[in-house]
Amino acid sequence: MFELERPSITRRAVLTAFGTTIAGAVVAGAAGSVGPAAATTTRTAQAAGACTLTAEQEIGPFYVAYDRVRADIVGGAVGLPLELGITVINSLTCTPIDNAAVDIWQCDAEGVYSSESSENTVGQTFLRGVQFTDTRGQVTFQTIYPGHYAGRTTHIHAKVHIGAHDADRTMTSGHVSHIGQLFSSDAVNGEVYKLAPYNTETAAIVTHAEDRVWTQQHGSESQLKLAKVGNRLSKGLTASIALAVDPRAVPAAVGAS
Repeated sequence: MFELERPSITRRAVLTAFGTTIAGAVVAGAAGSVGPAAATTTRTAQAAGACTLTAEQEIGPFYVAYDRVRADIVGGAVGLPLELGITVINSLTCTPIDNAAVDIWQCDAEGVYSSESSENTVGQTFLRGVQFTDTRGQVTFQTIYPGHYAGRTTHIHAKVHIGAHDADRTMTSGHVSHIGQLFSSDAVNGEVYKLAPYNTETAAIVTHAEDRVWTQQHGSESQLKLAKVGNRLSKGLTASIALAVDPRAVPAAVGAS
């Protein structure tokens, strides 16, 4: 497990923004629009071949033990709607893990995390939350497409907790068996960041090839499948991924902050 590494900056460095272009629909691994049924089918198909243990990545400096169980984690953040589906697979048996707690956190459209003194967001809880997997090993979060900031490519953080319980909409007990990051594509980032409010961010977009977590910690194993909702990017995106975890594992860096 990777040790926590805090950045040398406490706010975003001001850099010149740049973008990339993509041809056709904004899709990574799919084409056209998708609905709930199609998204579920895609997630099931992904899960069927996802038995290889998913690589872990560092926890990062902005983890907060916010254990509120909720599907909608937007919390007032403004940005492009994103429906994020995650399927958790047992890497030992190739079967879905039900009742696993998936804990995610991400920055907002301006690259800011909630509940952080360095971000002046203490007491705010936007874009953090937990969901428990169903019998198919699946959870769905309603969130926004994450923004970006100096030094990192676009990502969403995730933990998978095994043996946890939902006590009055709060996750309790259990242990962490996976810590990782979920990555969007460079092409989609370039298109999304042309839209408001993302286009006010002045930090340069960091590509996968420029990101140490992607290049040094097997980031390609955790790239999201993205598709437009409807026929316009401005309507939002769906994202899906399957994570194969060893339910017995306990990463060494659990609890680092």
